[in-house]
Amino acid sequence: LLALIYFLSCKSQQDNGDTGKLKYGFSKISNKIWYYDSVIDSLDAGSFEILDEHYCKDKNQVFYHRTYRESSDYFLSKKHNIANLSGADAPSFVSLGYGYAKDKTHAWLNGASFEVSDVQSLNALDPWFSKDKDHVYLQSKKVSNIHGNSFERINSYFAKDDRHYYYIAQDPSEYKINVIDCDYGSCEIMDNSYSKDHRKVFYRGDLMKDADPATFQLINAPYSKDHQHIFFEKLAIAKADPLTFELFPENEASSGDTYYAKDKDHIFVNDVIFSGADASSFKILDEKYCLDKNGVYFKMKKLKGADPSSFKVYPHYIGDADAEDNKHKYGDGKVVE
Repeated sequence: LLALIYFLSCKSQQDNGDTGKLKYGFSKISNKIWYYDSVIDSLDAGSFEILDEHYCKDKNQVFYHRTYRESSDYFLSKKHNIANLSGADAPSFVSLGYGYAKDKTHAWLNGASFEVSDVQSLNALDPWFSKDKDHVYLQSKKVSNIHGNSFERINSYFAKDDRHYYYIAQDPSEYKINVIDCDYGSCEIMDNSYSKDHRKVFYRGDLMKDADPATFQLINAPYSKDHQHIFFEKLAIAKADPLTFELFPENEASSGDTYYAKDKDHIFVNDVIFSGADASSFKILDEKYCLDKNGVYFKMKKLKGADPSSFKVYPHYIGDADAEDNKHKYGDGKVVE
């Protein structure tokens, strides 16, 4: 019923030349502010101002609004919510972007207030970091021992202030910022994972004990090398030969869990030597399956009875099987009866 009233009101007011639709689901109709299909009676339409996709205000109040989806309905339908920010000072309230805002006394993130050292100098750097002249804040928590005034993001994974370089670890649910124990004056950021100075090499902020910075170079993630070693992430691969080491082109289709490489003597899966594999006939079928003249392998384990001459992998799952030979179908390395 509210939706019908809202629709008819919109049509009537638009026919009469009134304001109508605004941004982010708001409308102004007959000197009332609507948020989607609900009227917000407490808002003063004359002073109403939309600050960004999250904040709006009038002369007396500030509101946080959002559109979201819930897993309970499989993210199929959009839902909307708007809430009055108790304690926010409307005249001084401004948006900083990325869900951040401030007024004369408080900082705000996604509708919740948090304390900062100097609210006047507060700026948002991205959805995760903000800073004032004294400190850096990861979401709404102060990060100790970082100079806010000189702090800057280098890229999505690295940052620095006037004393240190930092690696920003991006876990699925949170970010962590770690000091890199490098020489500040000679530090070089090589890509999203590797950095070095004139004495050391680092992988995601951790020291690579065996790496020589003078000869260190990237191959292709997650492999690198120096004049003596091949590295997988931060660890040296035993017995890998830097002169003949190369990656298989099939890695381009990897989801990031399994990589294949070889040198003059070995086949490697990630950082492990694939013992027993015949290099001259070795063939990659996908991340899980490979074969050589002697057999078929699933995660480096030989499939008993599988025929390499007729074995093939389906590009997508078909029923319970993802591979077959002339005798069987296979799902995750097991015969499907």
